[in-house]
Amino acid sequence: MKTSSFIDTRITGGKYRGRIVKSPNSETTHPMGSRERLAIMNSLGQRINDAYILDVYAGTGALGIEALSRGAKQVVFVEKNHKVADTLKTNLKALEIENYLIVEKSAESYDYDAGKIDIVFFDPPYDKFQNFIDNFEMIFEKIKDNISTVVISHPKNIELNFQKLGDYEASTKTYAGASITIFTKKAS
Repeated sequence: MKTSSFIDTRITGGKYRGRIVKSPNSETTHPMGSRERLAIMNSLGQRINDAYILDVYAGTGALGIEALSRGAKQVVFVEKNHKVADTLKTNLKALEIENYLIVEKSAESYDYDAGKIDIVFFDPPYDKFQNFIDNFEMIFEKIKDNISTVVISHPKNIELNFQKLGDYEASTKTYAGASITIFTKKAS
């Protein structure tokens, strides 16, 4: 019996609800589960409407597409792996999505001042999560004045204690093998 080279991931709500996003059946990507994506979207609620989203470590785009499905204005997908970015392009084309930009760069080399951003999603590969932790404060310094919400997917055995996020409140929920921490800028 032949194994499929792709895994199907369904969008959980909004305009593209039930539509399929393809992901390579490999170690290259780890598509976020539907439970986690649904929990993030429910937690963000109306903040998604007309928001400018930055989806870093985008993979095949399930999280950013989920946001577009629920009313985000635009998503910038940051994905350094060219083959994975090609799959992302195929997914966006199949869904006839037009309000996006794909940037093939690493999280560390992306220009976070490149445009308007309301919400940032970080879903780094868990096997390289320490690299993300090592670089996050440098990345956060670039985005902290313009971003209202930062969403980070991380292994459940890692607690995020970023000391320099003083203007943000954190909320963490755990699902199966993943935790989702949402940092929200405190109202002034």
